[in-house]
Amino acid sequence: MIQPGKKSQRVLRRVLREEIREQLIDDILSGRLPPGTRIVETRLAQEMGVSQAPVREALRDLELFGFVTSSPFRGTQVRKISIEDLLEVYPVRAALESVAARAAAACIDDETLARLAELIDSMRQAAARGDHRAHVDADFQFHQTIIKASGNRMLQHVWQTMRLATTTFVTHSMTQLTHRSLDEIGERHVPVLEALRAHDPQLAEAAMRRHIEEPGDWIRDAIAASDKPVVASTESSAAAAEQSAVADDSGEEDEENAG
Repeated sequence: MIQPGKKSQRVLRRVLREEIREQLIDDILSGRLPPGTRIVETRLAQEMGVSQAPVREALRDLELFGFVTSSPFRGTQVRKISIEDLLEVYPVRAALESVAARAAAACIDDETLARLAELIDSMRQAAARGDHRAHVDADFQFHQTIIKASGNRMLQHVWQTMRLATTTFVTHSMTQLTHRSLDEIGERHVPVLEALRAHDPQLAEAAMRRHIEEPGDWIRDAIAASDKPVVASTESSAAAAEQSAVADDSGEEDEENAG
């Protein structure tokens, strides 16, 4: 039998683990922790005022979700997403989200439909302001809302593991590689909403599949038409971030190893 004190400690550690994990995910998706950035467990624990145990567990979760990579010699780093990674995500996303849209169309309520409409309005407002980050956030929430509305928990879990690739795509590829405007990107969500409003599973599935697959074609065409190595330029910025982070952390890790 678990003693009450030990049980409360486990609950507290689980809560801390979840809070740390979500904070790190937010930092990664927002760009505060760029690709290639090293995450030092001991320093992170000190900054957050917690022990290393929940930090270690949170980093394991992030590795499982594909946000970070770990190796014996390089430690834990924010994962680099290449263009090839993004293109590989497309058929998986199209399959998952079309299934989610089909399921959601049969049971979605008026409150959720209103929320989706609000998010499209948020995209329009962000486009008018030229607020790229706000547009990305509303775009991501639109898709996440449909995933949740499907009621399929396994689908939700699998989709969550692709959050990094999905957000990286929306942030970097849609505008920079394909030269599409925020207005155009936002309006592409309207057919999906209309299909859900009609409570037509087949139409919703087709609309979502088209919504996701078409940008994949845009990126392939952009790469084919480009004379520059898109992947190399993407990863060079990540390498710069990594070199900077390594320089910042090397002195600290030497002290830790000496101790």
